Amino acid sequence: MKKKSGLKRNFITIVLLALAGSIIYGLPYFRSYYYDAYVEAYNLTNTQMGSLGSAYGFMGVLSYLIGGILADRFPAKRLIIFSLLTTGIGGFLHLYFTSYLSLLLIYSLWGVTSLLTFWPALMKIVRIQAGDDEQSRAYGLFEGTRGISNILHMAIATAIFGIFESRLVPQLGLDYIIIFYSVIPILCGIAFIFLIKDSNSLTGEHNGEKFSLKNFIKVLKTPAIWLIIGMMFTSYTFNMSIYYFTPYASNVIGTSAVFAAVVTVLAQYCRLFASPIGGFLADKTAKSKVMFIGFVVMAIGTFIMILASSLMGKSQLVLLIIGSAMVYIAMYSNFGLFFSFHSEGGIPINLSGMAIGFTSTLGYLPEVVVPLVAGNILDVFHGNKGYFLYFSLMILMAIIGAVLCIVWWKTYGCKYLDDHEIES
Repeated sequence: MKKKSGLKRNFITIVLLALAGSIIYGLPYFRSYYYDAYVEAYNLTNTQMGSLGSAYGFMGVLSYLIGGILADRFPAKRLIIFSLLTTGIGGFLHLYFTSYLSLLLIYSLWGVTSLLTFWPALMKIVRIQAGDDEQSRAYGLFEGTRGISNILHMAIATAIFGIFESRLVPQLGLDYIIIFYSVIPILCGIAFIFLIKDSNSLTGEHNGEKFSLKNFIKVLKTPAIWLIIGMMFTSYTFNMSIYYFTPYASNVIGTSAVFAAVVTVLAQYCRLFASPIGGFLADKTAKSKVMFIGFVVMAIGTFIMILASSLMGKSQLVLLIIGSAMVYIAMYSNFGLFFSFHSEGGIPINLSGMAIGFTSTLGYLPEVVVPLVAGNILDVFHGNKGYFLYFSLMILMAIIGAVLCIVWWKTYGCKYLDDHEIES
């Protein structure tokens, strides 16, 4: 009997995990969809706004490795429920403590509750739901389902904001969005007590494995780990950068605040099909080839976004939508592949939590770097010049990522396909 069940048998489990993996990030990221309103409501500069994301990301970077160790040691069900409940509680704190220092502390709290106790455990469980030849599809299904969930809750949030903005009280709209994103995770946490199986049966793995320095050194010495980190870092730079499409649309292109928010929310509609299709193609062809194409498309899409500012009228809007959609589709195709490389790189299951934690620690560094770099560039170089410089930096990241994909293909991809007799 095989130790791990097939993807079809664990379909519902993956869907439930994806729902949790969607709603828990509503609070840490909603500010980016309503960038201008949030800045005005809490009297923030672009740099301060960026520092909120960096505070969240910094705590996350510190948390990922520890979270990976926790994922190997404690029942994932308890970690997930704890994360959902405490993240929601943090949202209610946001309503009553709104000074800049208070917001920094709250975003730091979310960095712990939605990352340390949540993400590595979640990724490890998803990996175990499918066999080695189904990894990309499993993560693609997971990300696609997150996209569906994101579409639903972001549509609700956008409707809430639109109602209050039309009444010229955007601050009240933000308050109700915070309430919405606080209540739902708490309700999900309570529901998951009954809906999610005990983590022992869910993962099929033994819990309680202690941290081993020998195993950690083994992870550090694995070349595949460092290539995965490089591909994650360059690709995830785009995940963090798309939130600047909103102020770019409103401040440079001149769209309304609601339309600008919709430009960013469009990402979730692209995610809906990009991740599953990307995962399917990666399992049928080669992961590194699909990710390579993703980097090329992201670079072209970002270049089109730059071109949009040089045109007038409807042409700007058309290029804005086309360019952003290209970035979203390629970005989420790549995002669904990150952790599927672990099996292709020969990383054993018993080190999975630690490996995921370590790769996340460095691979998700854009959580810290991007808000600070982008915020400073936009404060120093006002208007279109600042966005031109930052978008050019994004294109450079895509080029580096594409090169790393070529290295992976020559180092691991060819051998993996030969060993598993996958048709290219």
